[in-house]
Amino acid sequence: MNDRPAIERTRAWLLGLVHENRLSPTQRRTIHYMLDSLADVAFASTVDVAAAAGVSQPTVTRLATALGFSGYPEFRSALRDELFDPTDSDQDAPVLSSSSAALASEQDNIASLEHTLSSERMTRAVDVLAGTQPLGIVGLRASSALAEYFGYFARRVLPDVHVLNEAATLDDGILQLHRNGASAVLAFVMPRYPSATVRALADAKRLGMATVAIVDTPLVSFADDVDSLLVAPVGTDLVFDSHAASIVLAISLLDAIAGRDARRTQERLEEHEELVERWAHPER
Repeated sequence: MNDRPAIERTRAWLLGLVHENRLSPTQRRTIHYMLDSLADVAFASTVDVAAAAGVSQPTVTRLATALGFSGYPEFRSALRDELFDPTDSDQDAPVLSSSSAALASEQDNIASLEHTLSSERMTRAVDVLAGTQPLGIVGLRASSALAEYFGYFARRVLPDVHVLNEAATLDDGILQLHRNGASAVLAFVMPRYPSATVRALADAKRLGMATVAIVDTPLVSFADDVDSLLVAPVGTDLVFDSHAASIVLAISLLDAIAGRDARRTQERLEEHEELVERWAHPER
């Protein structure tokens, strides 16, 4: 099947189901296979899918149930409907330039945040991050800039913020946060996932800290080490990944955290405004 719009639409549909439900590692492994073989899965039996994905037949059956269907046949039927929907043809759609396609993709990525922002995972993330002091923010490599961005504004409204963006000292940083009373940590984990960040999440959870991670897909292999997994899809249409959705999700998360103590937030913002004249270039 070479109908790319239909495949991308169906991938988004399936990822949406994954995002709404917590899956086991073997179930996520099965989803990875399905995402790469949608046309085959649409006509495959549980035995076929299990053999191709390298899992057991009961795993495939339980996966369909975990995604909200009464059984695998119902899941397969829904997948067929999505993949071969004749009412959503893009044959007459204009061909977009690479930059226009990237922009359209990012608009879709940002629009997909609506579900995340209204989810229980978001509420839990706000609860634990608003309740921790100090607040540690982890981000390495491509995620370093995202962590710095969040930390820059977080320092305006929160009293004790630490950005951990050096792999060599990350283990020490997590331990120090714990010793200083931190009850939660936030990590930005964009592709390719640094092993040091994944290890830091596991260490934080082992120390009894709640873990929140902003990731690009709900299928990350380290999902079991994250208490609140917040998904912000990454744009992949250009030479390098773009993180527009991550920025929107991050600043929305900070806004919700700041709103938990509105009085403190207002006081700190007013204090910051008094310093603006020292560094802001005057407007003409």
